[in-house]
Parts: sequence; C-alpha cells; structure tokens
Amino acid sequence: MASHQTTSLGLTMLWTRQQKRQFDENGFLFLPGLVSTDEIAELNRAVPGLLAGDEMHDGMHRERERSGAIRQVYLTHRYSPPFQRLSTNPKIVEPVKQVLGEQVYVWHSKINVKDAFQGTVWLWHQDYGYWMWDGVDPRLVSVMVFLDRATLNNGCLMVAAGSHKWGRLEHYADEKTTSYKQWCVDTETLKHRLTEEMIQPVTGEPGDVLFFHCNLLHGSGHNMSPLPRKSIIIAYNDLDNRPRPVDNPRPDWVVARQFDPV
Repeated sequence: MASHQTTSLGLTMLWTRQQKRQFDENGFLFLPGLVSTDEIAELNRAVPGLLAGDEMHDGMHRERERSGAIRQVYLTHRYSPPFQRLSTNPKIVEPVKQVLGEQVYVWHSKINVKDAFQGTVWLWHQDYGYWMWDGVDPRLVSVMVFLDRATLNNGCLMVAAGSHKWGRLEHYADEKTTSYKQWCVDTETLKHRLTEEMIQPVTGEPGDVLFFHCNLLHGSGHNMSPLPRKSIIIAYNDLDNRPRPVDNPRPDWVVARQFDPV
C-alpha cells in the first residue's frame, strides 16, 4: 500500500487498510468531520445564490419539486469557486483514487436539497442502475458531503450495507412518485434481496462525508422536520472508463464530457 500523504494539518488523506476493507465489505465508508467547519461555512455562504440562480446565466442545471422548491443544482464544481475547491480537495480525491485508479475526473456534481417539510423521497436505487446506460463500467465512486445536519426526521440517506456485491439490479423509471423521474428497483426484487438488518441510516453533522460505491443500494425518505437537509454529491469516474458512444446520450450536466483529471 502507498505511504500515507498528509494535509497541512497533519491529517492522513489516504485510507488505512481497515478503512479500505470497510469500504470493500460494506460498499461505503462514513468519515465524520472530514471537511472543516471553515470549508463548510464557505460552501454554505454560496448556497443561497446557487439556489436562486438561473441556468440561462450561470450554466448550472436545476431540478425542482412539484411545489417549485429547488431539489437539485448540478455543475457547481465547474462554476462555483468553493465547490470547485471541494471537488479537488485531496482529503476527498486521494481516497477516491485508492478505489478507482491513479486518474479520475468528475462525472457530475449535484447539490441535493430537502427543504423543511417539502423534500421528497428518493426511492431505492443504485446509481449504476442508470449510469450503465451511459456507456460506462461500474468503476465510479460518489462522495456525499453534508452541508446541514442529517437526521432520521429530515430524510437522511439510507444505505443497504453490502448490497454493492449483488452487482447491478434491474431498474425501472418511476415518473409518478415525485416531480423528477427516478430510476429505481421494483418492490418484488427488494422483498427478495433487502433485509431490515441491512438498512443503515446515515445521520451526521455538517462536514461529515460518505464515500459510496456506484452499485450500493440507497434511498431516503420525506423530510418531516423543520430542519432542511442539504448535501453536495460529487461522483468520480476512472479516466479510463470514459463513456462509450450510446444511443440518446444524456446531457453534459449529468454525464460530463469534460475529462480533466482532478
């Protein structure tokens, strides 16, 4: 294993053998407080402007709830300096390279927003359940950085430990549950595969970080709380896993056509 590199604060950037084993076994690794309080404050200062912006002027793409509330903001890693810096932060990028390889690029980035009492569900799915149609192999890792506190009541992420070992499950397009089409796993498959004991809620504080495999089964519930829940997810791809040509390719805001290594 490569020798551990350290930040200016003396913090190890690369995972230990035990942490890497945890990721390989569970399909995810949760690291509390990986992003500093100052870094989170800088990110959160930028968020109101990003939520209020207009893609015709700033280049970012936005999805909304039926109520009109912002649900997602894509491409902040290209256009917002604090989020650009986050996407290249060695505390995030170096572990991703441990998993994927020496050269990685940003597949996409998105701020996920669950407004108080409004944020709706994300049905059980694997990210690779739909990324496979983009012409890539399952060599991608997502990194979720908590911008707000995440609780059971405000719709924290739920993960199914070890489910990445199943490989890709079949997905279907749900266009009824929310305003946003979701690719998700059907109920009958879930009944046969998923057990209560596998499900782990990922609660935490601003600055906590979750790394997870593209085949990890995950979802989240409705925000029933007065607390909003925002996070930024940056998905990274192996540079050698660039998308192959496919019919009806999805737009650049969700499947990057910029392959600059980070």
